[in-house]
Amino acid sequence: MERLPTHSEVGRLISSFLPPRANDISLLYHVPRHGSYNFETAPVEQVILSVTPTPNVYQAIGKSDDRAKTGKSGNRESSQEARPPYTICFLHRPFELDRHRVRREVLVLASHTSFDENLTIGWNPALAERFGMDVRDSMCVQGYKGDAERKIGIVGVVSMILGPLLQTIESEFGAIEYAQEGLSEEINLIAMMNAFSDKEVDRVIDMGQEKSWIPWEDVPLGRNVLYLTGQPRESGLTAAKKYGMTVACVGHRVAEQWGITFIAQQLRSAFPNVLVKEMYEDGLSPET
Repeated sequence: MERLPTHSEVGRLISSFLPPRANDISLLYHVPRHGSYNFETAPVEQVILSVTPTPNVYQAIGKSDDRAKTGKSGNRESSQEARPPYTICFLHRPFELDRHRVRREVLVLASHTSFDENLTIGWNPALAERFGMDVRDSMCVQGYKGDAERKIGIVGVVSMILGPLLQTIESEFGAIEYAQEGLSEEINLIAMMNAFSDKEVDRVIDMGQEKSWIPWEDVPLGRNVLYLTGQPRESGLTAAKKYGMTVACVGHRVAEQWGITFIAQQLRSAFPNVLVKEMYEDGLSPET
């Protein structure tokens, strides 16, 4: 029988995508308190991933009264198993987690700030590469709301036609919530940003000109730029229109779910003998 990974091995893999931030919550958000628990040796049979602690999350990590609501634990009927699977849970926004409902052996990992920075639509090298950007030659947009260290985006060169690029975005996120047409079908620069106001749009133009990615004679200056973000904002849309820039907004919730799906993919690849389940806030979970 193939050896099961441990809490420490799964934790290290997840933390490798989430660089520590001084103002972030602890990755080890809820640690089992019983005396026999050992982070280095505790086995993992199942990993639950969710943005928030939904009812389905409690059914997977909760005590017997939570699991009894569905009659299931993990992927098997509870009547056919002596115990629920050894489980780790990861949450992006764990703040409403009721720790009293978590089974005593379950480890809950969490990341809020670092997850937002690295696994949504911001400084996300893995996503940027899927759009054909060379991360090594891209620029990091850094500094937001008084936090000079906070990464809020990546700006990089591409050479794409708008139609196929929008199809790639839809493939990654399932849909585009809102789009604003620009002045060109040729996209030479993508700004992936998790903030969207006139100031951020101006910053993208300034950075593009600083690197000579946007020629001064290219008027309107943003005609070959696509601004990819989560929520549409009026000031950002107005500024983008002024520059002739194309905008694609996928929605804040969908952007967060992309990060959950990415972590799930990496876990399945690294630990094929572990059941990995993504929980959605609407209660639906894809087949795994």
